[in-house]
Amino acid sequence: MFGEMGGCTLAALLPGCTSIGPTRLDRDQLDYARVMAEAGKRQTLFNLVRMRYGEPPAFLAIRQVVSGYTMQGTLQAGVNAYPQASTSTFGTLLGTAQYTDRPTFTLNPVTGEQFVEAYLRPFAPADVLPLIQGGIPVDLLFRLIAQSIGSLQNIHPLGGPNRSGSPEFLQLLSWLSKLQEGGALRVRLHRHKDQTRVYVALDTRRSAGLRSLAARVFELLSLDPALPEVEVIYGAAQDQQRVREIPVLTRSLLNVLYAIAAEIELPDEDVRARRAPPTLLEPGNPRPSIVVRSAPSQPARSYVSVLVGDTWYWVEDTDYPSKLAFTILELLKSIAEGTRGSAPPVLTIPTG
Repeated sequence: MFGEMGGCTLAALLPGCTSIGPTRLDRDQLDYARVMAEAGKRQTLFNLVRMRYGEPPAFLAIRQVVSGYTMQGTLQAGVNAYPQASTSTFGTLLGTAQYTDRPTFTLNPVTGEQFVEAYLRPFAPADVLPLIQGGIPVDLLFRLIAQSIGSLQNIHPLGGPNRSGSPEFLQLLSWLSKLQEGGALRVRLHRHKDQTRVYVALDTRRSAGLRSLAARVFELLSLDPALPEVEVIYGAAQDQQRVREIPVLTRSLLNVLYAIAAEIELPDEDVRARRAPPTLLEPGNPRPSIVVRSAPSQPARSYVSVLVGDTWYWVEDTDYPSKLAFTILELLKSIAEGTRGSAPPVLTIPTG
């Protein structure tokens, strides 16, 4: 006679949903920032090369980056016990784990009104001159964004053989650079209601050696040296109404890009095949703002590199002046796209 078989079952269900955001924030924030910066640099260099060959640029803006992480775990334990048949007693342990990474990127082509606002409208002096106070070299900044300062003309990037500017333009930038290095160049913003005005002061009280340099700047720009500061306005020399104003005819971002692209040296075979005109360098300033190299193979190390057609183009990692100019160009892009772009689209993120 078989004995009575009894059974009992013990089961435990341990579900869990763990948020791992805090542990990933430090690493992912840095990773996304690095990738976005590198992607922006490559897009800029890609467009510069295309423009050098007479092709239209294409701009794609990253509007939003949303990254969602979920880790789910389930643990199930059970014991099947048979008192009259102890050898048949056994236990079970089952577990599952699921990790989900759902990054969402919102990319917008910059076209239409956004393109006009960001790339075709000249920079307002009040938007870019604060960069000087932030430590950006004044000579490099004005060389990129100013078509003229007072009556002094910068080079015209698309002017062909007649592209030369005023000989005194680069001299003025050199003097301003020395004043900035000596701590005498100051920039001040004045906001009143919806209007922002920008003023420049040459404070040489702490350095007598810079006073003669400041006097030459005032004389070259037809300014009253007794003034404590002068206002920088947008416009050409004929727009100057008072001796307390410096008219600066600023370029648009697209014009800045064309000016840099015009200085890129191309492979000789492309010039001979008339895919693009030869590079015209300024006799008084032979070095381009950004020196771009080219070769059939990818460089082992570079600040930024991009493949266009069958040729690699790059900026040397050891070329600090070019890297600095490229950084300023990226800052100008951020100013143009950030202050004039449209609001980002509304993005719905699932929470389940």
